[in-house]
Amino acid sequence: MTTFLRRDTVRAAFPVIVILIVVAACESSDKLPPKGATVTVAANPSTIPLASTQACIDLLKITSCGQTEVVATVASELGLPLPGQDVRFSSTAGRLFLGSPANPIDAANIPIRTDKFGNATVDLITSTTATVTAKSGAASGTLTINTVSGNLSSILLNTDLSSSGCNPNLGLTSCGQTLCFVAKAVDGTGRGIQGIVLLFKLQNNVFNGNELKGSFVNSAVTTDANGEAPSKFTPDGGTCPTNCSSSANPPKSCQAEAIVTTQGGGFQSSPIQFTVQAP
Repeated sequence: MTTFLRRDTVRAAFPVIVILIVVAACESSDKLPPKGATVTVAANPSTIPLASTQACIDLLKITSCGQTEVVATVASELGLPLPGQDVRFSSTAGRLFLGSPANPIDAANIPIRTDKFGNATVDLITSTTATVTAKSGAASGTLTINTVSGNLSSILLNTDLSSSGCNPNLGLTSCGQTLCFVAKAVDGTGRGIQGIVLLFKLQNNVFNGNELKGSFVNSAVTTDANGEAPSKFTPDGGTCPTNCSSSANPPKSCQAEAIVTTQGGGFQSSPIQFTVQAP
C-alpha cells in the first residue's frame, strides 16, 4: 500500500516538474548576441516637438505630446550587424509601442527581434524628456530624447567676435586664443526654440597633413528662452604649437570647421571655417 502511494506521489509531481521546466525555458528563450556584442540606440527625430493630437489622449490621457521612432542596433564585437537577436526596450517616461497609435501593442520589456540589418524598432510617445534603454543579453545602450514646444526647422551658427575674451576674427594667431560661437535653434518662422540640446563639434580639421585638435567649453548646451546656445573653442595646448607653427620649416598652419548638431544628428548647422597659425 505504501509503495502505491509513493508511485502516485511521483506521478503527481512529474507534471509539475515538466511545467516548471517549460516555464523556465520560455523565460530564458530570448535569442541573445555573443560576448562582446554592442547595442547602440538612435531616434528619429531625436528631439520631439510637442503638439496636441488624438494619440496623446488615446495613449497617454493628456492633450500635448510627441512621437519618435527608436532604433536599437545590435552588432558583433567586430562591428557587424547581428540579425535575429532579441532586444528589450524600457523608457523613463512616455509609452513604448508597436503598430499604429490607433491600435498600439505595448512594447516595453518584451523581446523584439532584430532584422537583417541588426535593427530592432519601437515607437515612443511622450510628453516629457525620456531616456530609452535597449538591452540584448549583456549588451545595452541608452539614448536621451528631448521634447520641445515648437517645431524645429533649422540650426543657425554664428561667431561672436566682439565679446570679451573672444578673438576678433576667424584667424587665430596664437594657440591660446579663443573663438566664440552662438548657435540658435529656430522654427519655420525663425522663432527661437527653448530646451533643445545642441552639440558643438569640430570637423575637417586636417589641413595639408596638419591636424588641429581642441575642445569646446560646454560642448553640449541647452538652448535658452531665445533658442540660443553659446560655446567657446580653444586649440589644444599640447599639439597646436607644433602642428600649427608658422616658424616651422616649412611653415605650418591649421584649418578646421565648427558645426552644431542636435542629439542623434537629425539637424545640423552650416559649418564655419577658421584657421590657426601660431608663432
